[in-house]
Amino acid sequence: MMKKKLITVLAIGLVVVAAPLASAKATVSATPTKNLSQKGAIVTFKFAKLPAKNGVYVEECMAPSTKGATPTVCDSDQSVQAWVSNVKADLAQGATSGKGKVAFKPVPYFTNGDCVHTTCVFFITNDHNAAGDKSQNQTIPFTFSAK
Repeated sequence: MMKKKLITVLAIGLVVVAAPLASAKATVSATPTKNLSQKGAIVTFKFAKLPAKNGVYVEECMAPSTKGATPTVCDSDQSVQAWVSNVKADLAQGATSGKGKVAFKPVPYFTNGDCVHTTCVFFITNDHNAAGDKSQNQTIPFTFSAK
């Protein structure tokens, strides 16, 4: 009887240890997000609770047609993406620290994208170190002014 209890306790312990820890979603805010100037707008991001083992990407995308869906049309130009992380190895490879404010320059138009006449979003997702993990996926809508 004692062996069964010990085996049960060990088995439960292994399951708990082996289960991946769910990472809390990063808190991301962006300002301004409405009526951005088409000529050189700068949006400032603040990050809190970034993942401990990886960073996140921020990119400009067309808003998905279904709420909660992952954007499918994004600007693939690396100059309008940001890699934000607090992981020392990522910072050594060029990531921007998430401990301060991060500036981002969205563009009004990109290949297959029109952020002047439709709503676009800043899409935040885990970086390449956790590419299959969608727990950080979130969007922040923004608009450009008509002029």
